[in-house]
Amino acid sequence: MLEANGIVGVPVLSVSTLGIAGLRQRQADLLSELRALESPTDRFPRLGGPRTWHLVGHSTGGVDAALLLREGPLALARARTDTTLAGEAWGEWSDLVNRIDSVTTIAAPHFGTGLAESPLARFAGGRPSLAAMWDLGVAATDIARRGDLTSRIRFAMGATPGLAKMPYFLLQMALMNELARDLRPEVLGPISAHPVRRSAEGRVFSIATVAPRPGSGHPDKLFHDMWRWTHDGRTKPTSPTIARPLRLDDIALRLPTQRNFRLPSIDAGDNDGVVSTDCQVLGELIGVVIGDHVDVLGRYRRSSLIDAKVIDPGLLTSGAEFGDDEFFGLLVRIGERLASAMR
Repeated sequence: MLEANGIVGVPVLSVSTLGIAGLRQRQADLLSELRALESPTDRFPRLGGPRTWHLVGHSTGGVDAALLLREGPLALARARTDTTLAGEAWGEWSDLVNRIDSVTTIAAPHFGTGLAESPLARFAGGRPSLAAMWDLGVAATDIARRGDLTSRIRFAMGATPGLAKMPYFLLQMALMNELARDLRPEVLGPISAHPVRRSAEGRVFSIATVAPRPGSGHPDKLFHDMWRWTHDGRTKPTSPTIARPLRLDDIALRLPTQRNFRLPSIDAGDNDGVVSTDCQVLGELIGVVIGDHVDVLGRYRRSSLIDAKVIDPGLLTSGAEFGDDEFFGLLVRIGERLASAMR
């Protein structure tokens, strides 16, 4: 997509972050990954450096990247009730952080997510309840009924970090989910309200996702519940973005293939099954995609053109009709904005 826009010779790499660690640890891990890519070894030449970085992050990965554009690293109080950006500078990371030239986020919970307050999130955080056990059982039954358990397991395994980090990941999963606590709107909202540093102004771009509102008889029980949990957890406006026009209903922001898709006017309760749509906007809004939270990762329903056999059942079924045209249209939108930022 960059070459189509006249930008050649730019390597595109995947950078992993810790799965469910707290935001501060995820920041440190992301910086370590970038530094490693710039540090060649005898066995791995890697990229070498120093490099100018343009980061693209989905979901919490977008939050991780955007937090690097502040004046100092993230600081979280032990009780997660008094959260600020640290007063100290980036220290040994200053040079690397200053070379991050732009950040593009997709479906990122910049101002938190109501899903972090759901019974399942509380269960993962070490606060079991009858509601959580009930929801877990219903979700498991629905997965089995839909017959795509193998697909969802493959997705979950693909979302975990590499083998070297697996013991830490499993320990975090077994004991507590720090990330769910950090993603609560009252925790992350005030942090993301801090402005980016002056050199990064105008270099933060957001793509928001919104799914059609599921009715009571929605065929995907898991998506229906996730949408409801996210909606119900969004009980008060904690995002300063709500106070200004977000243009979420601007048809020009949609992908060309989605401009005829009928949606009610997007309000504060609308979401993609994981994050409220209006909480995904930081910096310049460059797109509004109709799809669920994982459609934009390529995990949408795909069938063979030859015999209509299902190739990938998709992780969630929201009714957004997201397909190949939309996925590649999203890549084109990102490529165009990145090319503009690199010129």
